[in-house]
Amino acid sequence: MVRQGLTRADIIQAAIEMIEAEGLHGFSLRELASRLHIKAASLYNHIKSSDELHTEIGYYAIAELKRAQLAAIAGKERSEAVEALADAYYRFGKERPELYKVILSLPMVKNDALHRAGFDIVEPIMTAMAGYHLSREQMMHLQRVFRSIMHGFISQEEAGCFRRFPVDVAASYRLAVRGLILLLENSEKETRE
Repeated sequence: MVRQGLTRADIIQAAIEMIEAEGLHGFSLRELASRLHIKAASLYNHIKSSDELHTEIGYYAIAELKRAQLAAIAGKERSEAVEALADAYYRFGKERPELYKVILSLPMVKNDALHRAGFDIVEPIMTAMAGYHLSREQMMHLQRVFRSIMHGFISQEEAGCFRRFPVDVAASYRLAVRGLILLLENSEKETRE
């Protein structure tokens, strides 16, 4: 029996809240149903499968990261945009770690539409780099470098790898972002030569 007033959107929102509070690995449909005060089988009156729910959560996570990135770079150009974008990406990974893990799990999902939505993560990066005169190929390489640097800091810090050295992590992070900006500037020079 379907609980009166329960909607697909309610289920998706409850799943997102549960994942953010308890972690992606602790998420189960049985626990979600329990929190919604319904039987697990009743979830399937609103969603087709756990993969479909994961896909919807993936869309949400991507949209949230994109929103944070675009807000950060609004009205900024070149190094100022890259610094703001790096800060927004890092902040999202640190403040919403479980949604960030959802995004990282998306390449394993067999869903072409969701994979295409993953380009929404890259769009703000390309926008921030648009102020540099780079070829499309350079931009594709450099967005990978950007994401690798951001992810590296997020994952290494989460794993506790940075605690071993008495050097300020934020200073190391700023150094990495500055290195990325220098790489962008040098790539731009190469394009103009």
